[in-house]
Amino acid sequence: MLTVLTALLSCTLGMFLVVMHPDSLSSSQILVDGERASLALRCQLLSLLEVLPQLDANLDGDVSAAELAAERASVFEYVGEHYQLTTATDRDFAGGERLVPIPIRLTLVPPEPDLALGYRRGEVDLEFSFEHHEPIRDLAVEMTLFLDTSPLHIDYTTVQWRGEGPSTFALESESRRVRIDPTGRGAFWVFLSIGRRHILGGWDHLAFLVALVLSARRLRSLLAVVTAFTVAHSITLGLSALNVVDCSAYSRMIEAAVALSIAYVAVDNLVHPQLKRARWAEALGFGLIHGLAFASFLGQSLVEESAKVTPLFAFNLGVEMGQVLVAVALAILLRLVPRGDSESDPFLAPPWLRRGGSIVVAALGLFWFFERI
Repeated sequence: MLTVLTALLSCTLGMFLVVMHPDSLSSSQILVDGERASLALRCQLLSLLEVLPQLDANLDGDVSAAELAAERASVFEYVGEHYQLTTATDRDFAGGERLVPIPIRLTLVPPEPDLALGYRRGEVDLEFSFEHHEPIRDLAVEMTLFLDTSPLHIDYTTVQWRGEGPSTFALESESRRVRIDPTGRGAFWVFLSIGRRHILGGWDHLAFLVALVLSARRLRSLLAVVTAFTVAHSITLGLSALNVVDCSAYSRMIEAAVALSIAYVAVDNLVHPQLKRARWAEALGFGLIHGLAFASFLGQSLVEESAKVTPLFAFNLGVEMGQVLVAVALAILLRLVPRGDSESDPFLAPPWLRRGGSIVVAALGLFWFFERI
């Protein structure tokens, strides 16, 4: 009778531990060296037993080294399907080529004698190799290990390129994927598009650009001023994004200053309608402020990027492309506007449009300023 009760208690305790399994954890280390990547994974034996119950062939509630070796192919197959490496993806994990895992080693790590129950009953070490036809420059890691049986499972992942510092992540059900790109190559086109779209869809920056167009005499000088604005905002954007300066506590003031810069240029167009010099000073000075505003927008997007320089360059290039596109389009449209008696006027925009347009831009700038303070 006592033997039966003991057996029932053991089974009940085992089932309880399997159902609860509150600390389902694993750790993985990925080393990339040229055309080869290696994966060393350590997981709990109980986690593996939950998804592959056939490991316990003799149904004694435990898994021996011999039982593990007998199911070697099943273990490697399961882990290979639920821990995937892909290279040449973009920042949104699209595209790319999945690397094929080559099983190398499977080892049972027995527990210490006093820690042999439940999720501490032992661990398993696995090692894979991944070969690629060219140097691996980026990796997308997707982990779905044990989530069907242990939804709270966490894998502590470390990825390291030979000669580079390691990057560590926690992969779990809510964040199953991570992308590492030390060169930033895969992010170039993404951030180029982000920069271009940010200008074309940013009404305040477009208004500042319109104010500059309204004060311009020639397209060539306008493009030079626009480029000066890009150079200036690139400086503060880079310093902020690279954490050399931190103005996050003043983001509201910066956004208000951006609005005030728009109103200033527009009002100055009204006060000095015949200004002969190009607005180099305004473009450089206000470009520094606009760069800090760009940084608050761009900061979160850069968090996932290991290399910051390439995305920053691509974003600034996208901004410049967007500004040049708008400036050229406006200059062409202004050539089509009837000028009346002002044919000899040297400005791109006729006087009536400079006045009316500047009034509208000034009103928008002041509205945004009071809205943001």
